Amino acid sequence: MITWYSMWIFLWDDVIEDSATPASGITDKVSWIHHQALKYMEYHLGLSSSLEEPIPPTKYCTLFRYAAEPFRKASSLLQRIRFYEELKVYMDGCEVEQEFVRAGELPSWREYWSHRLGTSSVHTYSALGEYMSGGNIPPEMLDTPELKELWVGINRHIVT
Repeated sequence: MITWYSMWIFLWDDVIEDSATPASGITDKVSWIHHQALKYMEYHLGLSSSLEEPIPPTKYCTLFRYAAEPFRKASSLLQRIRFYEELKVYMDGCEVEQEFVRAGELPSWREYWSHRLGTSSVHTYSALGEYMSGGNIPPEMLDTPELKELWVGINRHIVT
């Protein structure tokens, strides 16, 4: 599962960067890919009300299905929601990052850090930690400010 997910996340970043180039000529292309991918991931994580599989926005997006299937089967609804929410933060950050690229602008220090911690994908891996360890951590422990602070600290150490 984690191998498929890692392949997907590295390719996702490349696809978004390629889609954001001015030569693409479609300024909303990144946003469209982003939102279609979220629908695709939501469906494969078993969180969508849709009975029909959304069309993957890129051929690489289909890799997510191979990561999601074993995760969906072995995890609780709460674990899948937590993972999806962290994926959304990651993808939202990637979209913001590419808006600066398309505009040919450098973000301010505050703007950079407001999305950079999301684009590292560290929190997505942190959200998978319980699954990868084969553990069952009570939600009361996972949803604490202390754990969120730990995740942010890990993220900052990796990013900087």
